[in-house]
Amino acid sequence: MEKVIYSLFLLPWLLALLVFVSPFHRLRQLITFLSFPILTYLSFKVWNLKLPLFITPPEWVNLAVTLFDYGLLLYFLYQGIKFRNFLVSVLAAAQLFLLSWVLLIIPHGETPPIYVDGLTTFMYFIVATVGSLICIYATKYMEQEDLDRENRFVAALLWFLGVMNFAVSVNNVEWFFALFETTTLASYVLIRFRWDSVSISNALQALWMNQIGGIAILLALLFGIKYYSVYSFTDILKVNPAVTSMIPLGFLAIAALVKGAQMPFHRWLLGAMVAPTPVSAILHSATMVKIAPYLILRLSPVIKGTLLAKLLIVTTGFVFVSAGLLALTQDNFKKILAYSTISLLGLMMLTASMGSPTAVLASLLLILFHAVVKALLFMEAGVIEKLFKAKYIEEIRRLVEKAPITVVFISIGFMSMTIVPYGIFMAKWLTLEEASNFLSHGAYVGSIIFIATGSVILTLLYFKVIGVMTRKRGEFMRFKLEKLPFIYLSTAGLLALFTIVGSIFIAHLSADFVNAVVASISSSPAPVKASGLTLITPLSEVYGWQIIGAFILLLIVPIFAYFVHFPEVDRVYEYTCGERVETTLGTYNFFCVSQVEPLIETAAVALFIITLVLGGGLI
Repeated sequence: MEKVIYSLFLLPWLLALLVFVSPFHRLRQLITFLSFPILTYLSFKVWNLKLPLFITPPEWVNLAVTLFDYGLLLYFLYQGIKFRNFLVSVLAAAQLFLLSWVLLIIPHGETPPIYVDGLTTFMYFIVATVGSLICIYATKYMEQEDLDRENRFVAALLWFLGVMNFAVSVNNVEWFFALFETTTLASYVLIRFRWDSVSISNALQALWMNQIGGIAILLALLFGIKYYSVYSFTDILKVNPAVTSMIPLGFLAIAALVKGAQMPFHRWLLGAMVAPTPVSAILHSATMVKIAPYLILRLSPVIKGTLLAKLLIVTTGFVFVSAGLLALTQDNFKKILAYSTISLLGLMMLTASMGSPTAVLASLLLILFHAVVKALLFMEAGVIEKLFKAKYIEEIRRLVEKAPITVVFISIGFMSMTIVPYGIFMAKWLTLEEASNFLSHGAYVGSIIFIATGSVILTLLYFKVIGVMTRKRGEFMRFKLEKLPFIYLSTAGLLALFTIVGSIFIAHLSADFVNAVVASISSSPAPVKASGLTLITPLSEVYGWQIIGAFILLLIVPIFAYFVHFPEVDRVYEYTCGERVETTLGTYNFFCVSQVEPLIETAAVALFIITLVLGGGLI
């Protein structure tokens, strides 16, 4: 059993090494292709084990993690000095001091440092499938960008998958800090990959912002040792928050908010856009930022119903709405996707903070479908950038006429986050149902308002982009199918297929698979059942015929609308002497919203402070 778990850490690193040393492009592609079936098979093996599973590795591993910790922080310090970045240098020095303090006072414990449960395995599946597909996609992307450096780039992505698997497997919070900061290192290396001035500047920004999250974890360790005399997640979950300090939990929650790019720390994720597109895909979807909702889910049983949880609901709900609003002001396609990621990460952490089985189910569905969909959308962003030289909204007008396959993939991605019966919509529906059971609590009432408002804003955003891509020019023109490389078509096709099939069978996916993960987190499954394709909840039923009917309508209506035309109808205006005036359609410009961005960030800072000070019990 232990060998299977270790393989999920070590095999991606081995594949990364083989890719790095391989001299041939085709060989590198073959090695990368192997990551998908191997990691997926190993994830199924773990799923079939008797969980939860505690593992105690050899003692030398603990020493190796400690030495790695110091080496990593010294590297951060070196980078700060090298590039004369004051914040990176100071924060690295502070981390070295706090880590030394933690290691001096940390008690000897018998709790194993590795813990694998349903939540861990759930993350394994996402990394194995979505993460591997992004790596495969990257082999073709780099062939078109910089084949000479493909080995370094793809190797870094594969190595990152192993780091992520290790991060979600650790029980020791000091080990978690090491892996947390290793993901920071990965983001720093990947963002600066092109080595121009903008890439280096944005990478340093990502570095110092994520270092703040690392400091929060070290402070959580210090206070956890002081108040609980424990430093493992499973031991923390045994504490009674009603009679013990919430300070360690507050700092861990702040670390999650930072890693999840919640305002005001969202700029590091926006800055990642300067890196090659696969970096955006892997940071935004399968790995990196998913540590944020993962950490909140780990803590949810002990923070559920506390002031900290209620403040987290308000803070993340505010970001869900605000980030979506700011996305409307963007004209860069990748930045639109980035802001929507920040927004939906807020929703994932909002549902995780609620802590009830139904809310946890909603959070897991959001994590799963967002990982798949956002990987698909960023892949397609890379396709339109490489094949059609388009990065901005104005450059993708009428894209459907020359790239209908790409537009279909993008439309599936956007609709899956907006419309019934796709998975993300169903997760929002479950959250609203659950929040309606607690209308006597202000935070839950606020969550309903946040979810409703944020969902409307994101719907407006997604259909604005779809409208630009699919707008007709005069009468109907024959589609010209684009020629897509096999790797682009197959990786996107698999993600789109899962989105559709997973949504059609959302009832069984929720009740039979994801609910087992819910039970491992909340000690009891969510009260949902599947009857055929029908999803049954305590308050409602989503019938199978409604799900199938919605898919049929989504297929028929856009096609029908595209072929509808009025061949003999002209449009004229007053004082034009009857001359024909061509009709031009457009979408509303929300640039005015950007004027309130400073106010939004100020409010976000205030909510961060309130969450830590009041929710964390610092006063």
